[in-house]
Amino acid sequence: MLIGQFLSNADFSIQNTDSIQQALEKLQDMLCKELIVLNGDEYIGLVNEIILLEAEDEEALLSSIPINTVPIPLKFNQHPYDALVMMTVYSGTIVPILDQDNKYIGVCTQLDILKAISLIQSQNESGAIIVLAIGLHDFSLSQIAHLVESDNCRILNCATKINLDTDNIEVTLKIDKSNIGALLNSFLRHNYIILETHNTIASFDDTADRYQQLMNYINI
Repeated sequence: MLIGQFLSNADFSIQNTDSIQQALEKLQDMLCKELIVLNGDEYIGLVNEIILLEAEDEEALLSSIPINTVPIPLKFNQHPYDALVMMTVYSGTIVPILDQDNKYIGVCTQLDILKAISLIQSQNESGAIIVLAIGLHDFSLSQIAHLVESDNCRILNCATKINLDTDNIEVTLKIDKSNIGALLNSFLRHNYIILETHNTIASFDDTADRYQQLMNYINI
């Protein structure tokens, strides 16, 4: 899956030969915070309302004012995760995308990136979400996959996060079924702590046990 597959249909670009006033008007018309500045189809950088309002002459050309050169543009064949990192690091609203010849082809907005990540993580697929915890040195993705498959389930998505305070690893699983009572019991038998479950059928009544597990986990 490539970031170039998720370009916005909106035109967030403006030429460096356009005036500051034109840029301000386009920001207002599009209800956006940033615009891409181009020289033809060559990417130069970004401008926002703060930069534009600091200019003394609104009739001056964009080429006469400082242009932001971050975030660094991405190539069309990079992964959507790269766009997510770029947007997070620079707190931007759009990420510029270039083709194989370094020519500007469009942007990805926050919504475009969210749609891409949602597809990658199978968030549109129905099924349960399980959040497990296990000791960092006991973690085995192959064992987790085996337990899931043994219960005739399938992992749609898996994400991990290391908790340095507890020396545990938290594993978030998206499973293709909602009736996962037997699978949860299987995880418990193999010493996994079940931190959370979502979108499940209530066939597994272990509230007290799970609460105690969670307290033990927090107090480690």
